[in-house]
Amino acid sequence: NPKHVYCINSCLSSSHHLLFFLEQFKSSIMTKISLSALTMALLIRRSDAVCEGDISLGSTCDLAALEAALSGSTCTIDLLFPEGDAATAVQELCEYDAPTQFVKIQGSYQLDQRSMNGGGDVKDGENTFDIDVARVKRFIDNEMDDQVIAWPEYAQKEEYNPANGYGDNGYMPNFNIDPDAEKGSCKLNTAMCCFVESQFDFVDNSDICRHDLSKSPQSNHIKSAWSVFSGNESSHCVGFTWEDGDIYKGNTLFYTSLYQTVVNGYMGNVPGAPMCACVEQMPVVTEAACVTATGTALSYQLIVDAETGSVSATHSVTMTYGDCGGNDLKAQVKAVHADTVIATDIDEYLVGDDCDITNAVYLNDEQLLVPSAINSLMNLDGAEYEGRSWKQLFGEGIFFLPPDYDAAAGDAEMRADLDACVASEGRQCLILRKCTSCTVESHKEIVYKRLTPWFPFQEGISTDTTIDIVNLFTNQWRNNNNVLHVDYELYSSVQDALTGTDEWEQADYNSNNHNYGFPRNSGPTGYVGDQWNSYAWSGGHADQSAFYIEVPSGTTVV
Repeated sequence: NPKHVYCINSCLSSSHHLLFFLEQFKSSIMTKISLSALTMALLIRRSDAVCEGDISLGSTCDLAALEAALSGSTCTIDLLFPEGDAATAVQELCEYDAPTQFVKIQGSYQLDQRSMNGGGDVKDGENTFDIDVARVKRFIDNEMDDQVIAWPEYAQKEEYNPANGYGDNGYMPNFNIDPDAEKGSCKLNTAMCCFVESQFDFVDNSDICRHDLSKSPQSNHIKSAWSVFSGNESSHCVGFTWEDGDIYKGNTLFYTSLYQTVVNGYMGNVPGAPMCACVEQMPVVTEAACVTATGTALSYQLIVDAETGSVSATHSVTMTYGDCGGNDLKAQVKAVHADTVIATDIDEYLVGDDCDITNAVYLNDEQLLVPSAINSLMNLDGAEYEGRSWKQLFGEGIFFLPPDYDAAAGDAEMRADLDACVASEGRQCLILRKCTSCTVESHKEIVYKRLTPWFPFQEGISTDTTIDIVNLFTNQWRNNNNVLHVDYELYSSVQDALTGTDEWEQADYNSNNHNYGFPRNSGPTGYVGDQWNSYAWSGGHADQSAFYIEVPSGTTVV
């Protein structure tokens, strides 16, 4: 400290002042120790001369290993750490000084955070690619193979994290592995990077399905939103999984992220998502490649400086990097974490070959429409089927289309659609329900043929004088103004309905206010259970179904 140097020059004439300075100097050093647990070297008060040199701890770095190494030696724990609390001092040396800190590779928290989110100088800088990756490339060439890399932790997060529910730690939000943190993000012990472009040849190995932006708010700065992708976007996803106590997971993270950028040119993030993070924060994808990092001949040493008495820690190791022996990331997670909840929960993030189904189920839960999924599963909206054109009214699951929020408007539109066939066909338009999830063949396709006019509209359950047509089909199938063979007929095909053959004989209805929709337990010849739909409840098998209405010839479907 320059102030202390000035004091030495001006106060040597006074022994009292010199003693005061030494006490102040000692106090300054110890204060810096307590505040700098994440620095690259931990200074400890000068030890006795008998503790000079290197102290080999073997393959484990902790107080027990140090005590074993000092057994029979004139150097003792008390001589090494005369200020006391040796356990804390050794723990900090082993955690923060012995391994290579992740921040050392690029040089700052800001660079690491921006890189993991898909930005930074490599992606957005003005220099050439070779200049922007030069520092990391030097690490790859000179240190990557003989260094244990610590899991990324930063002094900048030491106060922010505990104050904001992220735990008593210095982890960046992308990789918060604190199991006790309220907002921890690595419960599945799995991390992944998904790149969307490359400086070199791009290998497209995965489809992006969707992303819940609320899972990564510190990357996208959005509290709540979602995005769904067609599955055709180019992406290269790679990840790794680890068991508790894996000291090489920092190396694997480096190999998954920065190494891929420098060596293979991969960069850029899926919009709204981090480029690299624990899998819970990443987009849902079809699959990802898997990598590992393992170390051999690991040895830790404490080094006592003969002149200053400071104690530091170092290590030596031989690192090996590679793939997961033929497993992709999902298979590796299931192998490493067999018979645990992790092995099943990973299915939510790595979904296999088809984005359409998983997106449709997700968006159905969110009450939204998925045109791509609907069209891929025989959507009839605007299409011709059995010689007739059809318009979708509403649907569930993979056919999701919500009824009009305004019940009166929805009812009025449906009455107009029904009446559109009167002029050309002499009857109301047919209503067709398609159901891919129904377990009885006769109920996979049902045609409703109206015979009589409808009661006036009143929202909700049908009465003796009013009817809500949309609610009748979606949630509350009643016999008010809706009696089989009197007000309507049911058929198992469009052609049967057009010719009036093989009409259904058994009707069933709700007799209460429960939300059992079309057609309750009606059947061709007898009662058939649980093939009903309900847009308000679950329970019936018709949760993947849609209602369509016939469109007269020459009419445009809108």
